[in-house]
Amino acid sequence: MIELWKERLRRHQLDQFKYLRLIFNDTFVLAFIVLLGALGFWYSNILKTIHGELWFGKIVVVLLLFIGAQAGHLATLMEDPDSTFLLVREKEFYQYFKSAENYSRAVPIVLIAIVTFLLSPFAFQAASISVLNIVLLGVSAAAFKMLMLDVELLGLYNHHSIFGINLRLFVNVIYLILLFVSIYTFPAIAAIVSIIAWLVVTTQTKKLAESGQLQWQKAISDENQRMFRVKRFYNLFTDVPGVTSKIKRRKWLDFLFNGIKLDHKNTYLYLFARGVVRNNEYMGLFVRLTIVQVVLLALIDNFYISLICEMLFIYLVGFQLKPYFKEVMQNLMQRLYPVSSQSKIHDFTKISNIMLLIQWFVSIFAIVYKFGFSTNSVIILAAGLVVIIFLNYFYMPHQLKKYLSNGEY
Repeated sequence: MIELWKERLRRHQLDQFKYLRLIFNDTFVLAFIVLLGALGFWYSNILKTIHGELWFGKIVVVLLLFIGAQAGHLATLMEDPDSTFLLVREKEFYQYFKSAENYSRAVPIVLIAIVTFLLSPFAFQAASISVLNIVLLGVSAAAFKMLMLDVELLGLYNHHSIFGINLRLFVNVIYLILLFVSIYTFPAIAAIVSIIAWLVVTTQTKKLAESGQLQWQKAISDENQRMFRVKRFYNLFTDVPGVTSKIKRRKWLDFLFNGIKLDHKNTYLYLFARGVVRNNEYMGLFVRLTIVQVVLLALIDNFYISLICEMLFIYLVGFQLKPYFKEVMQNLMQRLYPVSSQSKIHDFTKISNIMLLIQWFVSIFAIVYKFGFSTNSVIILAAGLVVIIFLNYFYMPHQLKKYLSNGEY
């Protein structure tokens, strides 16, 4: 079973690296560095304003550690045919699942370590927690994460509840209470209890795995759902086979289309407008990036970082809208419309222009809030308009025309 896990892990990692290479391109890395720098600058400024213990300091520390410990799920890499071809080896799956747990621990524990490290200055200044104690709380979060992976494994063997309560919910509530008790008394309590609970549950999972009561369909279904969530994230950056966006009617937004006359020349304008509003992926991307941009602009008081943030987020939204044009062009039925390629490009850039202008308009409030009616505000807003003009009148038409002329659709 160990060899089976190694083979599946090798194929899984090759598949992940293929998408990660496309995601971590120059644009994404630049955006990430700017975002990281902006958050770091904001965090350092916040710390400078704290001169004593805050009443909510310990609460913030507990909640951030608890949220950090929720990241990551058990990656079993189970496949649909397993329930048929591996059923006879059901009692041998313990080592397979232990390898899966070891693999699943890596990213969450690294994330918890990063959260604990970044939280240390705030915990020391705002909550009067020593470095040793915040480390102990971080250890408790890591032990809790390992415990939760064992709880997920118990779920695959039909152990979902305790005292009539969902087991995962029960463990989460107990750990949250334990964190609050520990942070106000002795932080080592959470670490000790979490480690002991993890060791006890690990023993129980071994007995269950060797008894041969695996719920095959649940194990396969959970893994398929986990991989779908991962691929849906990848699909924000590149095309992923088998992942399609969910469509919602959103009737309450029908008023947005009142200005589009229902005649032949507006065929694709109406199609693109309706499509973007109904498509969860692109609508969600637009809303999320706009919210993040506004929050950052409202928090950052450095002119140069705000300038980069304004230009970068507008560019990111415009750049991420481009795949939607390709998605529509790949629909064979749209070829029946007697509409020229130039008209398609014009209508798509018009929709892109409207969305980016909405994003730019919303950012005005954050910029004025931070810099007031000043020269800095005018420069930042003007830079955002320059990016919109570049995207919709130079970059986008050229790229879409190239795509259509190559006949890639």
